[in-house]
Amino acid sequence: MPYDVSGSLRKFTVEGVPFRVAADANLTETISKFENSMIATSGKSMRKMMKRPPIREGLVLVTNSVERDVLKGYAEQLEPVAFSYTNAAGDTYRCEGTLEIENNETEENRTTCQVLPDDDWTLFAG
Repeated sequence: MPYDVSGSLRKFTVEGVPFRVAADANLTETISKFENSMIATSGKSMRKMMKRPPIREGLVLVTNSVERDVLKGYAEQLEPVAFSYTNAAGDTYRCEGTLEIENNETEENRTTCQVLPDDDWTLFAG
């Protein structure tokens, strides 16, 4: 029986172009389509399901000036962009959407991004 595996991302691509992921990056995955809460009433509470996009946050890439310029072009593009990433277990997820560049830290050229998908991610299990 194979081990359950967690850890660093193996790969991240935009439009098939690979980018270096920081080894200590911790990608935060919004995995459900709804945020659940309850509405208090005078009787039984009512469940509230608010739709949300399956965002991937905290993506830290190690980039040089050319790579940052390429990422900026993808972030400013009006058409959807194709994304994929492979986790430590070898599972690959793909989607189309928009890239949000949050910031860049010059000390180690760490560029932090979010991937904002148009729809859900497609899993290709490893």
